Amino acid sequence: MKRKPALFDLHCDTLTRSLYRPATAGRGLLDDPAAQLSLSRVLVGTRWVQCFAVFVPDDRRGADGAAFFDRWAAVFAREMEREKDRVRWCRSAGDLAAALDGGRFAALLTVEGGSALGGRPERVETLWDAGVRMMALTWNGHNELASGHDTGAGFSAFGREVVGTMEERGMVVDVSHLNDRGFEELLGIAKKPFVASHSNARSVCAHRRNLPDDFIREMVRRRGLIGLNYCRYFLSDEGRGDLEDLWRHVERFLALGAEDCLALGSDYDGADMHPDLDGVEKALGLYGFLTGRGLPPETAEKILFGNAWRFFAAALA
Repeated sequence: MKRKPALFDLHCDTLTRSLYRPATAGRGLLDDPAAQLSLSRVLVGTRWVQCFAVFVPDDRRGADGAAFFDRWAAVFAREMEREKDRVRWCRSAGDLAAALDGGRFAALLTVEGGSALGGRPERVETLWDAGVRMMALTWNGHNELASGHDTGAGFSAFGREVVGTMEERGMVVDVSHLNDRGFEELLGIAKKPFVASHSNARSVCAHRRNLPDDFIREMVRRRGLIGLNYCRYFLSDEGRGDLEDLWRHVERFLALGAEDCLALGSDYDGADMHPDLDGVEKALGLYGFLTGRGLPPETAEKILFGNAWRFFAAALA
């Protein structure tokens, strides 16, 4: 029997792409032919789960940050209604299974930037009710919770409280963009496995957005999840970022024991990518690429789909 393609992608910025690039008139935000990710570019029959992030810029703080999230959460709800024949909005593990079993794509709503909380801990419940199932604590700079990789501060008391509240509620903590000090502090705060939704290996590409080897080992020990980022500047020190550079990161992650933790985290519509990787349809070729490099088929399938499926099936049970 022919293998049915399966992909689980932990991060894209497609939802808020129109903040920076004009949308194609007459097309929904999730099916814009000019975007790196559009529904029509995914092969029909693909078992595909996509995390769609509401990106909250660093300059949105307090009530402004909360209102910004609320507006874009409403946009996501509108897009899910528009595309309901092709996509199911998923809030639980059961929803994910039902979407794929029913022949539809599965969508999860996430957040990139804890300013979405507006500095109020009760907003964790607001985000949960809006459908958010994973939140990256920071973007590049500082917010009410913690600091991103462009800054040096650690967690605030509010940020420590939020991590505990997220875990109690069942919302997955995402550490992509969190700086090194914040990551180290999180190890003393987090009680549950967490995710780096779109981060690569710093020992392969030295960009500070990537994870040092010790952090990767710790995430393996905690049974976390790490999504490979296709941004050319996070794949290669030279900014090339082709499939060979992606393979170097895969090799490094596997050498560090991350076979059961590695996944995809494209960063579609939020990053500059090499033509090898700059569209969702290109990801369908990753299975053949990885097995062609000698990976066992079961390992390639875990990276493309299985590891993320297992993690979220448990997290959202």
